[in-house]
Amino acid sequence: MNNLLNMKKSALIFLSIVLALQIMAQEKSSRFAIKSGMVEYKLTGNTKGTKTFYFDDYGNKTYEHEKSQTETKMFGQTDRSETDKIVIINDGHYWSIDNISGKNYEGKSPFYAEGKAMIENMTEAEQKKLADDILHSFGGERQGTENVLGRPCEKISVMGSFSWIYKGVVLKSESKVMGIVANETAIKFDENISIPANKFNPPSGLTFTDVENMQQAYMNQMSESMEDYEEYDEENQYDNIHPLDFPFPQFAAAMESFIPEGYTKTFVTTQDGQHVAVFNQGLTNIISVVATSADNMENDEEFDQFESFNHGGKTFRYGDLSEEDMNGKALIIPYPEHNMYIILLAAPGLDRDAMVNMADGLSF
Repeated sequence: MNNLLNMKKSALIFLSIVLALQIMAQEKSSRFAIKSGMVEYKLTGNTKGTKTFYFDDYGNKTYEHEKSQTETKMFGQTDRSETDKIVIINDGHYWSIDNISGKNYEGKSPFYAEGKAMIENMTEAEQKKLADDILHSFGGERQGTENVLGRPCEKISVMGSFSWIYKGVVLKSESKVMGIVANETAIKFDENISIPANKFNPPSGLTFTDVENMQQAYMNQMSESMEDYEEYDEENQYDNIHPLDFPFPQFAAAMESFIPEGYTKTFVTTQDGQHVAVFNQGLTNIISVVATSADNMENDEEFDQFESFNHGGKTFRYGDLSEEDMNGKALIIPYPEHNMYIILLAAPGLDRDAMVNMADGLSF
């Protein structure tokens, strides 16, 4: 198993772990230390609009509706998009409603029961340690207490972004990375209010695509990838990986402005001397960005089968990484000024032009 294949499996493993942690953090029996509430947010920056958030049963039931317009400028081009989306979660079952595209999905949150049981069995000190461990793993820190809407909030910083959190509820967030500004500020917050039970049920008359089967296939794939990783790791094959000199904070900043259309950034991390970012669309489509030292790309026989072509003054390589359980494509981009290669991985695979267009959005 060569370096490129290792990078792909590492990215998928990271994704499964982070998804599990997100579910545990979001679906625990006491997500918030407030039984119910309604928050109205004003969105400013590159995204302007409003967001309304209802919750009950200490956060096990939530309703979120965002209506906004986003404008970004990159490489002399202006991109505009509109959002009108509702997401409902009710005891581990979710519904996603896109009022613009008309594409609606429903399914069960993976790891819901396991994550809930794990948190319930933890002491308050153990829960705090888990939260701190996750925070520190992403370079975050606690920065004291500040008031928002007259309520004392803990201020948290993570990779250039800040959040003000009151009893588990985020009342304010700010992010400015590479010129892209995203701010959410609560302008109204009602605590412990009575909310109709049907608020957390999907509207009638809509058709939903059930993604449970896709989720199960995805989780089976994650399990197999983790088993392969564990077997491979036991052979100590990672000893030969050369660490990357390119600073991780700069990689993370570049990923703030690189968001493939229709995808959501899941996480950015660094491990084994390489940097990895993962973007997902639903639970089946994944884009991974891997930054690795140029020294790791030498004498990799898999590249012999890749198509080589010139684009933007660089020699790109495009090839197939499909396996029995996965259809994958890779685009290799050299950055000799940083002694670095960027590997774009798409599962399922995308054609060459689509991946090249995506690569044009990278800035290092």
